[in-house]
Amino acid sequence: MRILSATEQQLFDLPPKFDSVQRKQFFDFPIALRTLAEDFRNPSSRIGFFVVGGYFKATKCFFAPSDFHQRDVEYIARKLALPEESFVAKNYTKTTRLRHEHLILEFFGFKRFDTSTEKTISLEIANMARAQLKPKLIFWRCVDLLIRNKVQIPGYHRLTELILSALNQHQRELVVLVKDVLTPDMKTLIDSLFVQAETGSDQPTKTTRYKLTLLKNLSQSTRPTKVREKANDLNYLAELYRELTPVLSAMNLNDEGIRYYAGSVIKAKIFQLNQRSDEDRYVHVTAFIAHQYYRLQDNLVDVILSVVQSFQNSAQREHKEQSYEQQRERNQSLSGLLSRLDSDVFDILRQISRFANDDGLNDSEKLNKIRSLLQDRKEDAFTELKTSLESNLNQGDYYGVLEERSLRLQNRVSPIIKVLNFQADASCMALKEAIEHFKSKNGVINQTAPSAFLEAQEDKAILCGDDQKFRPSLYKAFLFMHTATGIKSGGLNFQHSYKYRPLDDYLISKDRWHRDKEILLERAGLTEFTDPQDVLQGLEKKLHEQYQTTNNNAITGKNPHLKFNENGSFRIATPALDEHESESLQQYFPERRNVPLTEVLATVNRHCGFLDDLQHWQQRHTRRSVSQRSLYAGVIGLGCGIGTRKMAQISSHITENELEHAVNWCFSLENIQAANDRIVAAMDQMELPNVYRRLQNQLHTSSDGQKFEVRTDSLNANYSFKYFGKEQGVSAYSFIDERSLLWHSLVFSAAERESAYVIDGLMHNDVVKSDIHSTDTHGYSEVIFAVTHPLGFSYAPRIKNLKKQSLYIFKSSKNKMPADWKITPDKYVSEEIIIENWDDFLRLVTTIKLKEVTASDIFRRLNSYSKQHALYKAMKAFGQIIKSVFILRYLDDLELRQAIEKQLNKVELANKFTRAVAVGNPREFTQGEKEEQEIAESCNRLIKNAVIYWSYLYLEQKLNRLETQEAKDRLLKAMTSHSIATWRHFNFLGEYDFSDEKLQDSVGILPPKIPPNLR
Repeated sequence: MRILSATEQQLFDLPPKFDSVQRKQFFDFPIALRTLAEDFRNPSSRIGFFVVGGYFKATKCFFAPSDFHQRDVEYIARKLALPEESFVAKNYTKTTRLRHEHLILEFFGFKRFDTSTEKTISLEIANMARAQLKPKLIFWRCVDLLIRNKVQIPGYHRLTELILSALNQHQRELVVLVKDVLTPDMKTLIDSLFVQAETGSDQPTKTTRYKLTLLKNLSQSTRPTKVREKANDLNYLAELYRELTPVLSAMNLNDEGIRYYAGSVIKAKIFQLNQRSDEDRYVHVTAFIAHQYYRLQDNLVDVILSVVQSFQNSAQREHKEQSYEQQRERNQSLSGLLSRLDSDVFDILRQISRFANDDGLNDSEKLNKIRSLLQDRKEDAFTELKTSLESNLNQGDYYGVLEERSLRLQNRVSPIIKVLNFQADASCMALKEAIEHFKSKNGVINQTAPSAFLEAQEDKAILCGDDQKFRPSLYKAFLFMHTATGIKSGGLNFQHSYKYRPLDDYLISKDRWHRDKEILLERAGLTEFTDPQDVLQGLEKKLHEQYQTTNNNAITGKNPHLKFNENGSFRIATPALDEHESESLQQYFPERRNVPLTEVLATVNRHCGFLDDLQHWQQRHTRRSVSQRSLYAGVIGLGCGIGTRKMAQISSHITENELEHAVNWCFSLENIQAANDRIVAAMDQMELPNVYRRLQNQLHTSSDGQKFEVRTDSLNANYSFKYFGKEQGVSAYSFIDERSLLWHSLVFSAAERESAYVIDGLMHNDVVKSDIHSTDTHGYSEVIFAVTHPLGFSYAPRIKNLKKQSLYIFKSSKNKMPADWKITPDKYVSEEIIIENWDDFLRLVTTIKLKEVTASDIFRRLNSYSKQHALYKAMKAFGQIIKSVFILRYLDDLELRQAIEKQLNKVELANKFTRAVAVGNPREFTQGEKEEQEIAESCNRLIKNAVIYWSYLYLEQKLNRLETQEAKDRLLKAMTSHSIATWRHFNFLGEYDFSDEKLQDSVGILPPKIPPNLR
């Protein structure tokens, strides 16, 4: 098995090719090392020593003298004042070279890759093999691990042998385990999945699907019939899972391992699975059962959350409409009452007053007239108005609306509640009791149902009237609403789930943490954060100094953009950056020619080989090769929103089957991300993109989301009238740096906070190392401030209504505050809760830093937890310190504010670029599942990165061909004044053929009997 491509292997095994700047950097040695070389008499030894040292400094590898680059040899010879021809490779003997390597290793504090280190790295490789990581990923992680542990990196073949040995050993272990543990009954159970499902007829037909096939695709629908089908499937999978638990325990696969084997089953056809050996097939199918069991539980939990949220929204909307209608009727009743009072009460009182004051009438006559008036009063009309008014005094029965709508909710949620196995913490034990009662009664409940989980008002509402009649529909509505809240709050969890396990399950286990804490912190580079007291003392000093700086500049007038109102509040202005007049960048690109997208992708692939990362899902034994044409077509079909089927139909030189095979087996999310990373890494190696950097020693990045409709059933989508009207949609969240390198993207529900995904992007890419990262308000939270600080990122969001943000100070600094400060703290830092929960916070950050799980997996659970959760409160309190430092700096630093605005403009331009590329469906996704949506988004990003890389390559060539420095400066000035992310000179729409052949009818439509010109 080949792990790296031939080109990659050659680059790895040969010395690096330095440019002039790199040559100066890596062949610059300290005096101590130069002193060592003074004793070498042989010129070849002296030159060889420094060449070897420079190469090791750059790559942590040693190379054979025959592979030394001549320019490097000549450079060292000149530095040593020796003739350039002094170095002779054969004179630099192996014995001398080994001695020199030992000196270099000792100087840089590295160890040689020997038997001892091989054992250590073999254990790590075995762990990665069990996690079923791709061989290439294992290879590069080994390189990273060796560098981190200060061990010399061996040659390609030695590392490859270790990896292949581990993969083969792991596969053999699994087969043996399955052979030993799998009983005949278990085999029969698995084999039953390869039988065609019953259809009611005596014999299965050619179109009858296999049971295994029926379990592959998970419906995204919330319709009752689909929900019931999924609930039945879960019951079936639960039975299979229980029976195969001994096998799964023996296999001991982690989530990634399960996903890998299950992925092969999902992508393969039945005949392909039957071609495997029995034990190999059993391994794959067992993992598939576990994977689908987890996924289907998550799917059904998503249904509960989606349906209950929709139910509550519609009930609130109906209740509001009822309230408006009742208010209108109440106003009418009040108007009628006032009119009747005026005519029937006040008019009578006026007449009585007139009779009483009439001196012409005696008392008896006055009394008779008054009696006559009172007998004529219209009591029925008053009673009717009173009844109407009393009925409208009730502001609308919200619980009545819930009860009326409950049946629709029950049809969708009841089947799910009956099949899920809930776990509850102490806060949800009463709710779990009610759920178990509901399940035991098969949903048929009465007044004996547990009600301790209900709020007092709800408990009172489920019994109505004087006879205290039980309202089962209302009770079920309450039960389902509390269940959804319990899941979101973390009180209800699921053991067999990817998304809804307890928070602690996503972190490094407590046992492992207490056992290996020092090692884990060292691996994560977090040892300086071990003691919370030291960390807080450092931050207290930094915060106080920033208060001083910001206030001094405000008081002395050095900050003219910061103004204060009479009430003490402030406002900050950020003038736009001065844009100097310069030539348009567009004029430097090809004139009167639109470069085809196919040409762009092929050119970029020739330069960086991104297609090499679109590897077959199965790591070995892949017989059918995939053509480059079909890979290009797949990228365009998904990235431009055309669709793979239509792409095949409108393209020449590829077939629909060929394209379907390529997308099915090669277009995993991991592969598309790796292809993007390859292009990003190639741009990162170029010098030209650095003209866009504000500071050469600091990289500013940003991220932002844009909304897309989803035109199919999708549990990843949410309804939002503001963005989608009556439709549902998602957020596509993109990350970009100053050079317009698009280094990560995600797709998630439009209802989710963007802040939960910021850390994902920052931790994803090993090429783009962000120093400062900006988002808008949607990407901001105090918890993100807390986590980015130990991870080494400076978080700089653009916060809306900044003056409403609270500023914090340490209690011990309150006596150091001068009376003339204009910007003063609002609250004190909660040091106690930070210190109490520091160990758990450090465990969380270490988990993220070591990439054991994605940050969004943790934040999705953490953000939904009760705001009283101790860890959440501690993280928020720590983030308030970092936020306060940032706000004070933001107010004081005009360049920082302008840099943030400029960087956020880049990501907004990238969002426009996304729609320009997606010519097929510029504002919507046609995919329903989250992973499919992210694959399509990543293909779109790959096209954008390819276009940007092509533009850099073209301009670099243009720059090198310009003859005068003045012309070069004009081009560079045009670049710095205009974005490289321009696409006017590219053709995303395809090409049209107006040849006589293509203008002829191809489907057999008969010509008209009378030509149009003769009618």
